[in-house]
Amino acid sequence: MKCILFVLLSMLALTMICHAEIVFTEDFEESTLDDVASHFDEVVNQAGMEFSADVPAASYGTKSLMMTSVLGSNTGGHLYKSFPDGYDSLYARFYTKFAASCHPIHHFVHMGGYNPPTPWPQGTAGFRPDGTNHFTTGIEPMGSRWKWDLYSYWMHMRGNPAGPEYWGNIFNPEPSSPINRNEWICVEVMMKCNSPVSSYNGEQAFWINGEQIIHLGEGLPKGYWIWDKFHHNSDSTGFEGFQWRIDEELKISFLWLLFYMTDGYSGQVDSVWFDDLVIATEYIGPTDDIVEKHDIPGNFEMYVYPNPFNSSCRIAIPAYSKVKIYNLRGRKIWQNEALMECRSVIWQPDESVSNGIYVMQLMTEDKVKKTVKIVYMK
Repeated sequence: MKCILFVLLSMLALTMICHAEIVFTEDFEESTLDDVASHFDEVVNQAGMEFSADVPAASYGTKSLMMTSVLGSNTGGHLYKSFPDGYDSLYARFYTKFAASCHPIHHFVHMGGYNPPTPWPQGTAGFRPDGTNHFTTGIEPMGSRWKWDLYSYWMHMRGNPAGPEYWGNIFNPEPSSPINRNEWICVEVMMKCNSPVSSYNGEQAFWINGEQIIHLGEGLPKGYWIWDKFHHNSDSTGFEGFQWRIDEELKISFLWLLFYMTDGYSGQVDSVWFDDLVIATEYIGPTDDIVEKHDIPGNFEMYVYPNPFNSSCRIAIPAYSKVKIYNLRGRKIWQNEALMECRSVIWQPDESVSNGIYVMQLMTEDKVKKTVKIVYMK
């Protein structure tokens, strides 16, 4: 009875905190780069990409993706993912690492919307959106400053006195978030469309290693504009918020994993690594919040890799133990038999199992030793 109650309470708790829709994942654990490329709508300079054994400490994988730029031969590369149906709110989480000698980057990872959505990025730099066609934001290293900031285009963006063109707005987070090259960083960015479209209640934010660096929305933070740059000031009025759109058909419709290099000398080589990309409709957080590795009393240990997964996952467990998997309604959908001395098992869901979040329990001597969540996406 206690075991059943424990399961039901676990289901209830996870139902409350784990209802985000997982839209897309990429952990770069595929056999070939062509396999990775098949998951995206457009790939530029695949020849400048390769798998690397350098992975974040929190990763349960063995590979990341390294992009390399050689000025004079290319300007880096990108992986572009389109979401034709669009979303009113979206979060993108990824790990990244810049080479120790990496030179200032022109542009980095972008998210936003096009109307209509396209399976490739559009050339909209220098033009202010009109609220019906597009909006974008980039999470940027900000050139030689090596500090994270957002770089945004929307219908009420400010211009630059150098001319009538519009070259993106930045927001100068306080305190700033410096970038240490040659170390893995967990980056997450969020955009939320305004609704109704006449309102200014659109938002955006970003987190570094799980810490929120800035959240921009209607009334926050306080500050003022100088041309195309927002400056924080507690004595000023609150930020006006984002009217990203005036047309409901314009939604968040792409993620652009971009490494764009333009400044430097011919032959200059620069590299950046990416790993563990997850896109969802709610906050995701660092990998440790999704993939849980546990030291259980009695030297028991369980972890799942990969997680999220799209075909099968490997479960490392103690000897003489069982694994049971439940959906969020509390129905058991799979279990293994006792494995004797074996210490791993593979779960490959059949066609009856749908995308979503599931609860995995480690059982020894008919007692629940640990409960973790896993994410399945076909």
